[in-house]
Amino acid sequence: MLLSGKHHLLIPKRAALAKKCCWRGHQLQRSCVSDTKSSIGTRIFNSRSHLGQVRFRNGSSQHRPNTTLLPKQYLDAYDPKRFDPSTHQRNDVLFNPIDGTPPSADSHSATPKQEDTHDKSSHKYEESWLGTHLDRWRADPSDFDCYWPVPTNEELQDTKNKTTTTKRVLWSNWTADLVRDRDKSPILFQYDDIVHDEDKNTEERLLKAFYQYGLVLITGTPTATDSLPEGVMTEATKNATNSQERAEDAILQLASMIGYHPLQTLYGSGVWSTSSYSSFYNSDDSDGQVKAGSTADSAYGSTSLPLHTDMTYISNPPGVQIFLMVQPATATRSTLSSEQDSTTIAPKGQSVYLDGFAAAEQLRKENPDAFHLLASTQRRYRCIDDAEGWHLEACGPVINAIHREDGWGPVTSIRHNDLDRLPDLPPYPSQNDNSNFTTFYDELLSAHAAWDNILRRDEMRLVIDLKCGDCVLVANQRCMHGRYAFDASAYPRVVMGCYVGMDELGSKWRHSGFSFP
Repeated sequence: MLLSGKHHLLIPKRAALAKKCCWRGHQLQRSCVSDTKSSIGTRIFNSRSHLGQVRFRNGSSQHRPNTTLLPKQYLDAYDPKRFDPSTHQRNDVLFNPIDGTPPSADSHSATPKQEDTHDKSSHKYEESWLGTHLDRWRADPSDFDCYWPVPTNEELQDTKNKTTTTKRVLWSNWTADLVRDRDKSPILFQYDDIVHDEDKNTEERLLKAFYQYGLVLITGTPTATDSLPEGVMTEATKNATNSQERAEDAILQLASMIGYHPLQTLYGSGVWSTSSYSSFYNSDDSDGQVKAGSTADSAYGSTSLPLHTDMTYISNPPGVQIFLMVQPATATRSTLSSEQDSTTIAPKGQSVYLDGFAAAEQLRKENPDAFHLLASTQRRYRCIDDAEGWHLEACGPVINAIHREDGWGPVTSIRHNDLDRLPDLPPYPSQNDNSNFTTFYDELLSAHAAWDNILRRDEMRLVIDLKCGDCVLVANQRCMHGRYAFDASAYPRVVMGCYVGMDELGSKWRHSGFSFP
């Protein structure tokens, strides 16, 4: 099937210049990429042709030999005839029909009948398909990301426009007032609107908003639960128990919308609660302490929590964390410390969220060396629960980004939790020379300090006082979460929720037509 001739990427000089420019800062990146797209236009490709047909925005078209194209070998291999129409698996893979062994090396180039049949394909690929695959191959951050505020709300409201033009919106300067404003908030939904929408238009909008922002706020979610003893419930929580719909059912229904089912973890097989008073973790059995999930985590205390992503200590951390505020903290500390002034927010368990992709792009702009270090250095994370017998460890960079020959492409995930991060080791020396160890630690410490400097900025942090019935969906491999401290002496602050797998979330997004790197 391999063809002779040049079927690889041919880039016009103007486009090549734009690729170089796009790494020098956000402002330059936008203008360069915009200029490139206007010069290239929209492509239509026939797999039998070596040339792309460029259709310009004024409707005219012409053949150009120096147009950006996907390799012909790639397009030939993607011909629908090479895939089973029912299973969508490849049908052009050679193997022994008896024992499944692969062919010999010579056989790979000696399949004339099968190859001849497929090479005669004249399949025409849809423009949107070509755009998706070209964007993924090019791996230019500007193909996947844009910045808040978006120019108009037209694209956000267009639920039928499921093309590669839907980008992730990197947000900052968000406030609680903004995200609660029904006219301005791009992430605000009402629970009843979601579950009672027979046409599923609201569900589609929710998936789209979650893809774009990595964060969704759903108000009016049921909070009734039988998992808390009456003695630790406020009057408001007791009144909520009269509702017919239970909090657990609402959480599971939301999990099914964004990822089919909850993810089983050491914290349980379904819904969990951050209150150790919950019957999820205590029962009335004979021994009185039958555990249903681990509580070996600082989330079960009342101290503040620094911004982090969850479960950095497993190979593929959850894609979604669902937080439902069942019972907010009711008591605030009466005095501020000597280091706080009158404008400081009194801590009462406020939730904090931050767009990790926006933080990573800000670091790339301000300190490319720090970005490179945090994207290329493997760091180890750990969780140990002696009571339940868990010992989990996993490695990964703080910033996971696609590697390109000319630098780093779009960010694909964030793995950040300093409380679970273990001490770092430099690369093993080829000789007995530890002279570079100091340099390694100094540079990594400096890079992490630059990262922390971005995470602590007020404009990057969304601080919101969640009310009873507020449910927040967090894209765990993108957005970080944390909280203020609170006084739990009167009644516990109770948050219930569950995890959803990253693979399941990705499946929902792809099925809805969204493309990501």
